Parts: sequence; C-alpha cells; structure tokens
Amino acid sequence: MTDEDTQYDNQPTSGESGRQQAPADTMGQPLGTDGPGSNTRPSSQSSQPQQALPLDPDAAAAPATAKPKMARKKRNTIIAVVLVLVLALAGGATWWFLSNPANNFFDPNAKTGQAPYKTPEEIQAELNRIVEEGMFNISIASVIEFENGTAPGKAYIENIPANHYNMKVAITLDDSGETVYESGGLAPGSFIEDITLTKDLDPGSYPVTATFSAIDAESLKEAGKAAAKVTLIVRG
Repeated sequence: MTDEDTQYDNQPTSGESGRQQAPADTMGQPLGTDGPGSNTRPSSQSSQPQQALPLDPDAAAAPATAKPKMARKKRNTIIAVVLVLVLALAGGATWWFLSNPANNFFDPNAKTGQAPYKTPEEIQAELNRIVEEGMFNISIASVIEFENGTAPGKAYIENIPANHYNMKVAITLDDSGETVYESGGLAPGSFIEDITLTKDLDPGSYPVTATFSAIDAESLKEAGKAAAKVTLIVRG
C-alpha cells in the first residue's frame, strides 16, 4: 500500500476518524374443393368432347372465403391479446425496477474486487481478514489529486471483502461544510477508483472530511458512520 492511502478500522461514530474498529450503531388443409361434379367424363357412347362444368360459385366459393376470414380474425385477436400481456408484463417489470430502492442504490462506477494498487500479499491478507460483527473498516487515499476542478482524481474508496455492511461516502470541505462528492452504494468487495467533484474548485489544497456510512444490506438503513481526514489537491 502506498503512503497516500490510508485504511482505518473505525467505530461508526458521527465525525470521528481513527484506526480502531468499533461498533456500528431477483394444418389447415388447403382450401379449394375438388368435389363431385367439378369435372365430368363423357359417356362411353357419346361423341361429344369432354367438358369441364363450372363449380357453383355460391356453393363452392362461399365456404372457401368465409373460413379464412374467421381464421384471420381469430388469429388477430390472439395476437392482440398476447401483445397486451407482453406490454403489461414489461410495464410491471419497469415499475418494479424503478420503485425498488436496491436497484438505484449501488454506484455505477463501483468495480468488483480490491483497489489495484495492492500487492498480491495485501490482497490475500484482506481476504483472510475477519471483521467482527458490528465493526466497520474504511479505506480511502489520504491525498486525492485532480488536474483541474472538473477532472477525475484517484480516490481508491474501498469497501473491503470482510465488511458486513454496504457503504456510502460523502466528502465535505472542512472550511465550509459543503459537500463536494457523494458516492452511491458499495457492496463489500468493491471499490471506486476515480471520483469527480461536484464543484469546480480553484487550484489549491483543500482539507476535507470523508464520511463513511455503514448501510445494512437488507434494509438499506444506516447503521453507523466513520470518518477520515483527506486532502484534495487541484493542480490547475
């Protein structure tokens, strides 16, 4: 781990930082009939040429036209009903997804795994670590640098695999208390590498406080807080 990254085992309190662990308060047959009388054979004693007798249009044509109309009407009705059901199911699924808080909880920039600056030994050590129930481990870079006020900076906010809580992080300026960054949720075993500030800060160095909220994985209610002191440096 680099010198610019800090890990804390904090008691979820409201505003304190430290290195200790502490308690955290998904077949129609083909139509067309070859019926009797459609063609006649000449009598064996007749010298008349063979003749084809026309079908009675009222007798033969009517069934041939009525059946397809009925079949088409029935088929169209079935298609309409199926479309209505599909639209209803799609609408219900969309409503469920948008109304379920868990679907909007997690940060879209979160990545699964551990922060990439760690050595294989450090990664294995984290996997082997046991965090007691009610404890909350926090990790963030101690200094976060930005090329300018709108450029991203590497923060390495991490919710280690051993934590029992989801996590959210807010960064506030110490001099004014203004929030300049707020994350979505991070599940244990995930991290956010780069962050972008919500305020275009002028070049300079800014002391800030990163407040970590421990969030119960089932209820998504806050279980406690922990904090760490961080410095933001805006280059230009």
